[in-house]
Amino acid sequence: MDRKRILVIEDAIELAEMIRKYLANEQYSVSLLSNGSEALTMIGMLQPDMILLDLMLPGTDGLEILRQVRTVSMVPIIIISAKETELDRILGLKIGADDYMTKPFSMKEMVARVEALFRRTEANQPINNKKRFRFANISVDEVSRVVMREDKELYLTAKEFDLLICLLKHPRQVLSKEQLYHHVWGVHEYGENHTVTIHIQKIREKLGKDNGITTVRGAGYRFDGGIE
Repeated sequence: MDRKRILVIEDAIELAEMIRKYLANEQYSVSLLSNGSEALTMIGMLQPDMILLDLMLPGTDGLEILRQVRTVSMVPIIIISAKETELDRILGLKIGADDYMTKPFSMKEMVARVEALFRRTEANQPINNKKRFRFANISVDEVSRVVMREDKELYLTAKEFDLLICLLKHPRQVLSKEQLYHHVWGVHEYGENHTVTIHIQKIREKLGKDNGITTVRGAGYRFDGGIE
């Protein structure tokens, strides 16, 4: 299996090498770049699976690199920066960063954030690209956002419907509460612990005993219903 490729764009060489060491220990393939002017060329050549991007770079600064990358790619990007103001964080996230870490930071936390972002990204890549689903006596139409049990329409809230679609598009795949939360709510910080649990409970109540949703204790939820 090919190792995931991570590009670290950071001009502090000692820090960049430390990041490389910790990520390499987790079996990632890591490339380093210290000059912002070469970033887009390097990204085009490497086609990385994730980018760790400093904001203060010689040549083109990190925010401009982020803007340009987001015009052509949705590759996951974590900003790593000494800038501590809320405005910098908000601007980076609004432009398209997926996460933001302020220097100095723990290498173990950095690795954990990389792993968490890969999990969220994979959760957003559906196994099943269907738009209409049938299981048991239930039909779900993603385009019209209509859920039917036999000839009766069921009312699901917008978040309940999105959660159900996420599970249907990843059949027999365990999705953690964090993955589901990020997929449906689309925010950068994990919300209330019980938010996903409560919504799943509501979905089950509305769909009935043939809802197809399995709780995997300590791991998350999985859709086990037989999709036609």
